[in-house]
Order: sequence, then structure tokens, then C-alpha cells
Amino acid sequence: MKILMLVNWKVEYTSEAPEDRQPPDYVVNGERYWFFRYFPEDVTVDVVDIRSFPAWEGIEQNKLRFYIWQTLRILPRLRRYDVVLSHGMQSGIVLCLLRKLFGKGKYKHIVFDIGAFNSAKESGKALRVMQFASKSLDGVIYHTKCQNEYYRKCHPWLLEKSRYIPFGTDTDFFRYQEQENGGLQKYIICIGYNKRDWNTLIEAYKLIQTDVKLYMIGNADIECADPRIKVFAKVNIIELIRLISGSLFGILPLKSFNYSYGQMTLQQQMALGKAVIVADVPSIREYVRDGSDALLYEPENVMALKKSIESLLEHPERAEQIGKTAACTIYEVFNEKNMAVGIYDFIMDICENKKL
Repeated sequence: MKILMLVNWKVEYTSEAPEDRQPPDYVVNGERYWFFRYFPEDVTVDVVDIRSFPAWEGIEQNKLRFYIWQTLRILPRLRRYDVVLSHGMQSGIVLCLLRKLFGKGKYKHIVFDIGAFNSAKESGKALRVMQFASKSLDGVIYHTKCQNEYYRKCHPWLLEKSRYIPFGTDTDFFRYQEQENGGLQKYIICIGYNKRDWNTLIEAYKLIQTDVKLYMIGNADIECADPRIKVFAKVNIIELIRLISGSLFGILPLKSFNYSYGQMTLQQQMALGKAVIVADVPSIREYVRDGSDALLYEPENVMALKKSIESLLEHPERAEQIGKTAACTIYEVFNEKNMAVGIYDFIMDICENKKL
């Protein structure tokens, strides 16, 4: 089987694995990409990213928010493949439209629907375009269960072509190493560039009397006058792992959306043995057990978040136990290998035209 993977980010094509990048972000010549290392040996995968001409890249990323040139680059090669996987509709919409207008060809087109097509919109012109395009798809993989209800309402023809496959993180790259409490620094951590409810977190933290600092990592534009809060720009993955490993626990403040987001950030911290206080939103709740391997709080509720933070600050042994359980959850359930097995099984079912 030959697979073409279209990713909606840039990857580094290299002769050896870079130390400061995680596997989805590079392709090593002669080695299997990302989760495909768990696929059978007779499966070959080519990866095409979103790189284009500099001026056009900016238009695609900042204005169009989907990738035309990526699809045009691969059109002459499509006959070589049995399956085309698009990671996100940004990398799938153009091919969907072309297939709808000019025919599907012999290959199967499967999309990882991260954003519930266009952020789960239920009306408007964007929905109509997505409905037209989605009718050409052979399969849909999604990582958040509630997206099934969205398909039922807005894309019912996908119900028999879609499957929930839990997202899983790389436990080789994010490897848990137990630390003594004395080795931890006096800070808690919040990670993310965008789509984070920073206002709720900052307001909750300001109400807490503590000398434990709050590290906010990923967006240097966050403004806060509290001297206990330290804002970081984006850091490389090695530095991020170091900062997570040295923290007391993590906080993941999210707002409620009916699509997948926040899962990778959550799982990376869990895999490293950290308790995470996380908003109880659809993309998260099926991945954790409240009070066991994470702490859930009501989204946008300042006092609820304050209470959870105080609980772990006052009872560090609880944070430690939740972190250990969290690592077990990732290693046993939500890991990259389990995700890969689910993806491979789904691809085979689609290729064999099995009823889902």
C-alpha cells in the first residue's frame, strides 16, 4: 500500500532526526514518518507539507486558511497512491472540491477532521461549501466524540464513513522519569500559543496568596502586571520538556468548542508525569478521569479554577499521585501506538469497502 500524507504544517526533510523537534515536524530520509512507524512494513508513506512561495504562503496561512499549492503540487502524482490522508481540512478542502467536480479517481481520500470542518459551524456559506466538499470523502477520522453529533446534524452522509480514534502521544519522546519533590522548582506551568483562556487563569491566580510562580509559555504577547507571572515566547521542544518536568503541575485553561484542541498539550504533560488542571470541555473529558489522572474545572469559572490550583498547592502529594496515574493513562491507553493501530485498521476497512 502506498499512502500520501498531506500535513497542514511545515516539516523538515532531513537525513537524520533533529534533537530539538518532535516526530510530526520532520521526515528522515529512509525512515518511517511519525505514527506510520507502527504500520506494517509493506506500507510506504510520502509526506507533503504546506511550503510554497514566500508571498503565497502568507496569503494561504493568514487569509485563505487553506492550502491550494500543496494540492496542485501533488495532482500529477495521485495515480501512484492507494490512499491520500489529509491532516485537517485546510490540507483537504481543495482536493475534496476537485474530486467532487472532476471525479474521485481510484485512490481513497481520508481526512483527519481536527476542526470539525469549519469550526463546527452549523449555518452560512462556509458550511454549504464544506457540505459540498465533504460528499467526496471516502473516510473521516476524528479525535473528539461530540463531532459525531455534528456530522449527524450537518454531514449525515459521513456517519457511515467516519470513526472516532483517540489521539495518542509519543511515549518514547515524552518519557516519564520520576523526580523527587525536592527536585521540582516552585512554579506551575501553562502552555499554548493561542486558543487558551488566559484571562480566567490570570484572574484565578491573582486571587491566590502564594510565592509559587506561574510560567505562561508559548505567547510572548500576553500582558500581565503580576510579578509572579513569567511570560515566555515559544520555546523548542527540548526546553519545553525541561520546563514541564521541573514544574509542580500544569494548567490548561480552555473554552468550550465542539472540535479537537488541547489534547496534545494535555497528553504531553501527562506523559511526563504531571497533574494537569484542565477545563471540562468536549475535546478533553473523554481523555481524563477527574480526580484520578487530572483535575477538571468548569470552563471560564475563575473561582472553580482558583479552588483547584489551591488544592494542589496545599497538597503536593496529591499532585504527585495524579501525575503518576496520568503517566500510566498515557502509557497504557492514549499513546501513539494505539492511535496508529486504530488508524491503520480504519484505512484497511475503507480500502476494503467494509461497512463501518
